[in-house]
Amino acid sequence: MDYIRVWTEMDVREVQDHIIMVEDKFGHCPGCRQIGIKLTELDKCPGCGREFRYVTSKDASGGKSDVVMRTRKKLPDLVFVDYDDYIRITGKKKAENLFNV
Repeated sequence: MDYIRVWTEMDVREVQDHIIMVEDKFGHCPGCRQIGIKLTELDKCPGCGREFRYVTSKDASGGKSDVVMRTRKKLPDLVFVDYDDYIRITGKKKAENLFNV
């Protein structure tokens, strides 16, 4: 199976409320800041109960697909979100809220 990046219009808040950030072996929940979450059979945060629907990894910056493929094997039911896009858009939203734009 090959991977292709697809652009789709999404509500950023929906992604923010249901995303887990992962590294190679563990993840962390942006909601409650719990770290060291095991990535096997994961559907919600063991700390706050946040339902995970999306996943991203800073290790995938610049289109590094090997991280994406490993993560997809561990978490096949989650949608992988491009880290650079996620950080850019959420940062823009934070700035808009800060300056009431």
